[in-house]
Amino acid sequence: MSSSRYAITTLATGLLVIPAMLSAFASCASTDSADSTPNSNSIIEAGTNDGADSGAGDASATDGGCDHTDPTCVTEVVTCDEADWCPVESGVNNFYALTTVWGSGKDDVWASGSGGSVVHWDGNRWAAVPVPSTTSVPIRDTLRALWGSGPNDVWLAASTNVIFHSNGFANGTASWVRVPSVPMNDSDVPVYAAWGTTADDVRFGGGPFNDQDNQLSNQFLKKPSSADIEWTTEGGLSTIHGYWGSSADDLWLVADGRPYEKLAGQTMHGTRKDGAFVWTPVDSRAAVVLRGLWGSSPNDVWTVGDHGTIRHLGANASTATEWEIVESPTSESLHGVWGSGPNDVWVIGDNGTIFHWDGAAWKPSIAAFPVNRKKPNLYGIWGSGPKDVWIVGDDIVIHLGEHLGGTK
Repeated sequence: MSSSRYAITTLATGLLVIPAMLSAFASCASTDSADSTPNSNSIIEAGTNDGADSGAGDASATDGGCDHTDPTCVTEVVTCDEADWCPVESGVNNFYALTTVWGSGKDDVWASGSGGSVVHWDGNRWAAVPVPSTTSVPIRDTLRALWGSGPNDVWLAASTNVIFHSNGFANGTASWVRVPSVPMNDSDVPVYAAWGTTADDVRFGGGPFNDQDNQLSNQFLKKPSSADIEWTTEGGLSTIHGYWGSSADDLWLVADGRPYEKLAGQTMHGTRKDGAFVWTPVDSRAAVVLRGLWGSSPNDVWTVGDHGTIRHLGANASTATEWEIVESPTSESLHGVWGSGPNDVWVIGDNGTIFHWDGAAWKPSIAAFPVNRKKPNLYGIWGSGPKDVWIVGDDIVIHLGEHLGGTK
């Protein structure tokens, strides 16, 4: 057990003072207008809010001090033994944020984020595995899209012209190869999401761009079985923020439809027909940006977003025309959702927000955060099982598990 002392956050009460009307907004967003704007591809600094607008902290979150009268300031100190989640040292520059995490198993976990940060967990420690940088292409963008088909096939992207591939972590390190950019007719755009099922079934999503045929596209897919890595594009006007699929033939996405389609909380269901996906819109009943997406099966899908918005699709998900509005336990903006099954689902968000769904109710979860610093925004979550879950965010990596890196 670690003897280090951290601050504890129970999250049972509001972390940020927000009017009561905003709480209602979290569960009935279909009647309100969105007020957050699509993200840019600039570097995220720890303590800043990348694209959501719930009032996250600033760079003072990393300077070792904060105003104790500020409800986002961590003041109570406990050991990690008293918390569900405990920090694990990542070695990432403390002015950067980790925005996404993915793994093929408990001893092969990747996280990436701002400043071109990439780190890997081998079961014992996190180690930096930087992507290559050249004088003509300094890799300082935020690497938000991270996915792999297995330990020997891992993908990263910051934008449509900054895409990397690795054959995996071995002998204490990994090498990254920058792959060809997406063919397009205008400047590069940020990429936020990655998904696939095999090494030949890989897709990325992000902001809309003019492809080589001068058509607006927001997705690009790896051409299967080609000797060299090549991309084909798929049309769309929205900015894609997340994917989840139950199989190669069943895929969901969440997107910000502004400014082209005047709909922030856009969700679409894709089914394969004649080798390509046919996308059907499903009403999210939300007018805010949806940022996280996950499911345990084709008939159990969750999405979360700004102002604590939570939506769910149940038994008839594949034929649903609208999402179920789920009463939210928070008004903080939510960035990620992950679970090990229908009765074990986690949501994370701004100002250290962590809640757990046990199949009946959302309950707050205790996290040990460093004292005298603002509660970090949490962006990415992934686990290999119910007792091995990682969360990443502003200058922090925390773990839910037993006897790992100082955790309980």
